[in-house]
Amino acid sequence: MITKMKLIIIMLSIIIWAFSPQFVIATSNPGQIYEGEESIFYRNVTVYAPAVASTSEGYVGVISTITVTIQSNGSGRVFVDTLPLTEVDMQGSARLAVKVASALVENDKNINVDPSTYDYFFVVRTSSPIIGGPSAGAIMTVATISLLEDWKMDNATVMTGMINPDGSIGPIGGIPQKIDAAYSVGATHFLIPQGQGTYTDYQEQIEYINGWPITVRIPVTVNIADYAMEEYGMTVIEVADIYEALHNFTGYRFIFNDTDDEITTEDYIESMKPLAQVLLENARTAFENASTKFDNTNIPYYPTTYRAEINSRMDIAEETLTQSEELYEKGQYYSSTSKSFNSIINSRFISYACDFFETEDEDFFNNLISEVNTYLDEASEKAKNAEVVGFISLQSVGAAQRRASEAKATLDIASSEYQESNSYNFDIMTFLYQLSFVVERSQSVGWWINIGTYFNDTGEFDNKTLENLALEYIEEAQQSTIYSSIILNEIGTSSGNSANYLSDAEDLLTTARDDFETGYPAGALMKALEAIVRANLAIEILGSEPIEKIDLARESASNKIANSRQQGIEPVLAVSYYEYAESLANESVYETALLYYKYSGMIAGVLSFTDISTGSTSSKYVGITENRGPYNFNWLIENIESILALIALGAIAGIGIGFVIGNMTSSKDKKESQKMITKKNIEDFKKNSENNYFSEKEMPRSIKDYYKKNK
Repeated sequence: MITKMKLIIIMLSIIIWAFSPQFVIATSNPGQIYEGEESIFYRNVTVYAPAVASTSEGYVGVISTITVTIQSNGSGRVFVDTLPLTEVDMQGSARLAVKVASALVENDKNINVDPSTYDYFFVVRTSSPIIGGPSAGAIMTVATISLLEDWKMDNATVMTGMINPDGSIGPIGGIPQKIDAAYSVGATHFLIPQGQGTYTDYQEQIEYINGWPITVRIPVTVNIADYAMEEYGMTVIEVADIYEALHNFTGYRFIFNDTDDEITTEDYIESMKPLAQVLLENARTAFENASTKFDNTNIPYYPTTYRAEINSRMDIAEETLTQSEELYEKGQYYSSTSKSFNSIINSRFISYACDFFETEDEDFFNNLISEVNTYLDEASEKAKNAEVVGFISLQSVGAAQRRASEAKATLDIASSEYQESNSYNFDIMTFLYQLSFVVERSQSVGWWINIGTYFNDTGEFDNKTLENLALEYIEEAQQSTIYSSIILNEIGTSSGNSANYLSDAEDLLTTARDDFETGYPAGALMKALEAIVRANLAIEILGSEPIEKIDLARESASNKIANSRQQGIEPVLAVSYYEYAESLANESVYETALLYYKYSGMIAGVLSFTDISTGSTSSKYVGITENRGPYNFNWLIENIESILALIALGAIAGIGIGFVIGNMTSSKDKKESQKMITKKNIEDFKKNSENNYFSEKEMPRSIKDYYKKNK
């Protein structure tokens, strides 16, 4: 009689034979059955993943279990089984979890494991249909790393959060409900994404206006740590990335050397300074020529908007030129090039506008479009032919292809509006500005391709690797935008910064797909990463202002740039955006500064978590910190009298017990410490089990247990 364990092994063997790549050729004949034997090794762990379910009574927290299994004789494939299905497909989250985990483990010099020789299985079970799938990405990544490294996970810790391609923990929704769910299984520590320590709840109340009662929704800011401590005695810890999450679950840290290096290194300065100098000179010349043309052109005073628009652009050209000069003197060369670029566009617009008012050529616009097309065609050819062979060229070519794409999109809009317009609705000034942008954007393509020549390229890329990478991040961007859309719809946010970030993310995702089809895979990859950043920000800034997030974003980007360099990768594009974010923050343009700090960190982090490794890190066990959360001082102050009374009582009791102990000749062995689950915990858990959660007996603890309960 076959035992259940043997049956499991047979089933797993069948799976191996069904999917193993060495038998693909043999099964090329449809309908033919093949047999064979295979010896496999597997390791698994089951973790809790709190989620949010939609019920007739509203949104509630539920506990899902995720059984993660790694299986030898594999080829890096990822299999996901969810029941019931989630609103957002978890396949993308599982694949990204394996990707991030594999990159981290492969770079750990203290272990000799090749993640690509394993297959990965994720079995997700919950009793209610849950909202979203990405919020379990972080815990799936932690579980996968723990299995590959053979590290034990703390079962009193529960986590929620997305995993981003750069290893950071992405924002999620429904944190209070998820804390409720974590409490039901006895969790004492709860990990959340950094920056989500507060959330805005909306409470309904009745107000009387002119004697009539009206129900209004009042925003109330709630501190997550206070909520968890006061309701359940649970500690909340904010984690920024997968490294911090791993430490809280396993006690292991990945060691990076401390560095005091400047963000802008000598190599970076050598690449950017010449470009900044050339552009600054070009901006000066362009402004002088535009000023001369403006002074010598008869621009009509009617309609007044023409002269007003040109005057305004003249002021902008001069102002940004001055800012470029100041930034150049400060050594902020990328920021200087950005200001020069802005000045040159406006100067070119002025020249085009003056030419328009001076010309008698009826084909002026058609000839100008043809001229601009020539600039764009040359730039497009350069961008498509630029070769990506390593991390440096990935960044420089990615930036170049993105600029070529933006130039083409702008020219398409301008040309379409010109063709469909008539003399009554044609905005000449906007049209001329768009053409000016196309020319200068096209010329910037060559600049970015050349920047890559200042560095030694590291890593090895081929076209197939690049295309796969771009498709993976496009898919991840899609998951991020869908999830953010669900969260914003739940809370009824249709305007403001969050809605704008989400709208921009959706636009970027669309153009990223277009760029990939056009033959710009590196550019598509960079747009997909920014789409992820914007989608995440849509959730992250709910109930807060961008300025409140600046310091964390700056520190995170700086750390990722340093980590990337320690792995032998120069994040030139990330440094450029970091520098630009610094200049924006100094100008108090906090919303855009936050975006570019985040984008900088995303790029630098992604370079460290790609499959093409150039460096290494090392893991070290340092232990899980016992006191992992902030003290709840509000709770302490509110209950100070009770605490003092308990201390006094304890002192009196201690004296009495001391006398008893003194007379004892022996003592009993200490009992094994018990789980800190109060009677209220157990009662609530049993009650919740009847409704939304698995019962204690039903909760699968391993893949063997799962097969027993679901055979």
